[in-house]
Amino acid sequence: MTDSAASKITGEQLLTRMNEKSDFPAVFQHITEINMKTSPLSTTSANELASIILKDYSLTSKLLKVVNSAMYRQFSGQISTISRAVVILGFEQVRLTATGLMFFAHLQDKSTAHYVKEEVLSSFLSGILAQDLSKYLNMEDGEDLFICAMFHNFGRLLVMYYFPDKYEEYLKLVAEEGVTDEMAMQKTLGNTFDELGMEVANLWYLPTLIVTSMKTIPEQEIKKRNEKIDGPRKLANFANELCDITINCSPQLRQERLRLVLKKYKAAYDIPEEEIVKMMDSALIKIRDFADVLNFKQTDLSKLDQRSLKVQSDPALANTPDGQVSAPEAVEAITRFEMSAGVPPSSGSTSIEDRHLLLLDAIQEITNVMLDDFTLDTVLTMILETVYRGIGFDQVLIFFRNPKTDIMETRFGLGQNVKELLTEFSFPVQGTSGDFFNLALAEGRDFHIDNISAPDINQRRPSWFRGIIFSPSFVLYPIMINKRSIGLIYGAYISPDHHLNQNQLDGLKTLRNQAALAIKLSSATTL
Repeated sequence: MTDSAASKITGEQLLTRMNEKSDFPAVFQHITEINMKTSPLSTTSANELASIILKDYSLTSKLLKVVNSAMYRQFSGQISTISRAVVILGFEQVRLTATGLMFFAHLQDKSTAHYVKEEVLSSFLSGILAQDLSKYLNMEDGEDLFICAMFHNFGRLLVMYYFPDKYEEYLKLVAEEGVTDEMAMQKTLGNTFDELGMEVANLWYLPTLIVTSMKTIPEQEIKKRNEKIDGPRKLANFANELCDITINCSPQLRQERLRLVLKKYKAAYDIPEEEIVKMMDSALIKIRDFADVLNFKQTDLSKLDQRSLKVQSDPALANTPDGQVSAPEAVEAITRFEMSAGVPPSSGSTSIEDRHLLLLDAIQEITNVMLDDFTLDTVLTMILETVYRGIGFDQVLIFFRNPKTDIMETRFGLGQNVKELLTEFSFPVQGTSGDFFNLALAEGRDFHIDNISAPDINQRRPSWFRGIIFSPSFVLYPIMINKRSIGLIYGAYISPDHHLNQNQLDGLKTLRNQAALAIKLSSATTL
């Protein structure tokens, strides 16, 4: 390599490389959709954000796993639906956590390079540590600080994964030729990790707070306690430097390196060394909660004990062979995972058993919400999501009768072609028409149609039920208030002959009854 700088790699080139990589376009498209549609300039609602996330079963499960973890201790184990997570945690927090989970879990799952896996681990470890530091320092918005610290080395991780040859060149320059980080980056990339990460983050419409936290702070600026540097950026730098010690330093050098980092940040964070060690070891324990979110294997978890700053002072621990873990620790880790069994599995499984558990948890959660102050939209959105995920329909709609026109109009929807359905699917209430939809409304009857094209059933099919709104297999559950149908829950499959078991049918009845009760309790006069 010559002494001149390499041709500059830009954020646009990085995105192009991502899109060309066969395993990333779908993830990239989903990340972009979430962030474009939920940017500050967007009018996307919380319900629409939930709908976007729910397109990906794996992401849905992982996000619920995180929001029920110790990170959100006050809600641990209580959140069963994405729509509820949006209400409790906030729109911005959910979209950022979802973005991080998609990106980091994808790289952890797909990469074979050890340093990519280590960097993913370090990113989440930094986030956990930043949140613990924020509590110790009485800083607000700990969840935001988690995200800021997690994304701090975003650019480095992108280069590791998408330009591995360039990253290897960078490592060689630093390790073998003693070149500074800045010079090595310019020689190999023509750019810095920070600048690349910030470029891509802006193209992904990530918030300014996250983008600026990716920028490394010069040592002289930290030492002179520059108050112009915002808190999240400073804490993100601090947490990542601390985690770098556990990930990249040998046990013999960790103590010395820790003291250098604490001295560097002393003007900003005068925290006793023993407190820092305690928090770092605590973060190593907490990251086990993310094991299935990040696809960590037991062998990965067993190595966490070797990351401890105490490892060099504990001979028994230091001599534990790499990749092994004691029986009590293994049992403790397994038990910790089992305690989160109320959260849907993160494997992408859609088994009947998984759905039944989800259905029961969500019904209980909706009941709990209704015992407190609630908004009708919140409860109906939770019911919509529970019907969609708990039963497994391709499309779910909730209709309400327009009292002025006597037309059943869609108000809530999830699933395939939902935008078109919300626009085009409505029908007149005609008590004497005899079709399934009007029979359900007129008689307050629940219907489960396996195949509406069957000869003995087709005669009850309304003439308007065709085109984009047609589904061969569906259920109809009218929402009754004072023996009058004012709404309808519709769940449909795009293929015929779907049979529901008794648990699913009972669950639908309960959810329909919850919708009716919520309407009564909210004293709604119009819908």
